[in-house]
Amino acid sequence: MCPENIPKTINSIGLLFDILGAWFVAIEVVRKFKGEKYEKDPSLYAADKPPYDSAEYKKWESSKFIFMWLGLAFLTIGFILQISSNWL
Repeated sequence: MCPENIPKTINSIGLLFDILGAWFVAIEVVRKFKGEKYEKDPSLYAADKPPYDSAEYKKWESSKFIFMWLGLAFLTIGFILQISSNWL
């Protein structure tokens, strides 16, 4: 690999990270929950407390945040690679 191609390669890898990160974030913004948000058992509810989230909803919500954090991490790495390619 020629030395003059190294910044271009790093910049291209940074762009790929940015695209991947944007897709991770976008998918989680668009993806909707399909299921029961609250537990159906009325014995779990008290008059002064809101209904409990279902286990399925809690699992979906935690996976949503994991994918969004991964997307933000990929975006950050991509931007850092693009910036560093300008200084080589």
